[in-house]
Amino acid sequence: MQSFRALNRTLLAFSKAACYQTQLPKLTKWHADFVSYSSASQHALSIPVRAFSSIPLSTGKQHLVILGTGWAAARLFRDIDCNYFDVTVVSPRNHMVFTPLLTSACVGTLEFRSVAVSIMSLQKHLKEPQNNYFLASAQNVNPEKKVVHCKDEEGKEFSVSYDKLVVATGSQGSTFGIPGVEKYAHPLRDISHATAIRNHLIANWSLANTPNRTATERQRMLSVLVVGGGPTGVEFAGELSDFINKDLRRLDNGRASEMRVTLIEAQQLLGTFDAPLREYAANKLNRQGVHLVKGMVKELTPTEAHLSTGEVLPYGIAVWSTGVGPTSFTTSLPFAKTARGRIAIDGEMRALQHVDPEKTAKSDPEKPSDVKMHVEEHDTGHGKEIYSQVDSCYALGDCCANMELPLPALAQVAEQQGKYLARTFNALAKDPNARIEPFNYKHLGSMASIGGNKALIQLGEQGHKHFSMKGFKSYLAWRSAYLTRLGNAQNRLYVLINWLTTTIFGRDMSRW
Repeated sequence: MQSFRALNRTLLAFSKAACYQTQLPKLTKWHADFVSYSSASQHALSIPVRAFSSIPLSTGKQHLVILGTGWAAARLFRDIDCNYFDVTVVSPRNHMVFTPLLTSACVGTLEFRSVAVSIMSLQKHLKEPQNNYFLASAQNVNPEKKVVHCKDEEGKEFSVSYDKLVVATGSQGSTFGIPGVEKYAHPLRDISHATAIRNHLIANWSLANTPNRTATERQRMLSVLVVGGGPTGVEFAGELSDFINKDLRRLDNGRASEMRVTLIEAQQLLGTFDAPLREYAANKLNRQGVHLVKGMVKELTPTEAHLSTGEVLPYGIAVWSTGVGPTSFTTSLPFAKTARGRIAIDGEMRALQHVDPEKTAKSDPEKPSDVKMHVEEHDTGHGKEIYSQVDSCYALGDCCANMELPLPALAQVAEQQGKYLARTFNALAKDPNARIEPFNYKHLGSMASIGGNKALIQLGEQGHKHFSMKGFKSYLAWRSAYLTRLGNAQNRLYVLINWLTTTIFGRDMSRW
């Protein structure tokens, strides 16, 4: 390499002469070509690089724009036939988060990359020049011009035109307007949230042991508050208690004994499960050291949670998992909304709009704070005859609901909707007269890990004949089911290796 660079410098020096060919009569044609190429390269490097601009590649296929990379968007993106569509994905996240295993990443059972499925691995055609992924957030939609206005992380704005648009931007954690929640509590919906929780846990564990801490302050810093008794809250509490009992006790048994995990639920723990399973989960969590409290958080300060019962709970870290609500982007769209701020759709996932535009301002929430979560989603006070389909606009997942039959914001709902819409688009692309049946959701059941190598499984719909099991066998089935549902072989291997190393060596306590 050094000899090559020396030759290059020597030849360039001769190239600066008036006529290097006369000074080097024995210079071969290859040398002359090499010198000319080197000179041109140096000249090109001195020219300012022109700003990048994408040249539209027209293939004659329909342009499908997908907003989001959640469960619904990822399934649609994976199943769409790119022989009939050019696809553009717009999202600030270039991966799908496998949310059922996200709680495991909070305590180091799994690495963060194990639960992040790259969108590049979901659709091989994304590598083709006519398909794109843009790291940006959608700002608004113009249905008349069929244009989506976007903004990237640096604040630069651009527009994307479409033939078909699918809004699958998901939801955000609902704070119910409770003071202090948004500022002081950790949500648990993304890898960035899991990273923040993990770092906060490790920091509090370490800082509580410094000599200048009072006993009261030490006890507060070692207290973890989990608000919400649904599957996410229960699984996090179970993983955390498992982390304390198996790993922290080996490091410092005295300090680990002072750790306190409190789970607060206003109604029923794991309300979608049968009563025997709920009772089993409550008893198991109690034996693992999780304190169960029934009540509602009225206010959250930097160090205390004030409950509706009048009780005040000091805490070092609070994790909020009490349901979801609409994002500001969803409520700002020029579509009809449900009473809870979700995009109104019909049975074919088409977005709806008011026939009378004046009724939009009167009935639809314009921002997340306008949403009343206690109101029934189909209760708008209007008949379905006032709605019409928005041309070429569809919605999937948590951000939308059919007012005639609203479905819960679940991963399996979103995934089934994505699968349905991909099948619909593919069928219509092959045969425009194809008969399309309305979407029909099939509830597969519910699963939840409760720590201590125990889990709950309930297959089928509640209220109907179904199968349920609990204990260690359920835990093995829970792991097997989610392992097979991961997006690709790479992530499955990551998870298997993480589970193995955690079992042998314990969880890592490094703070990043």
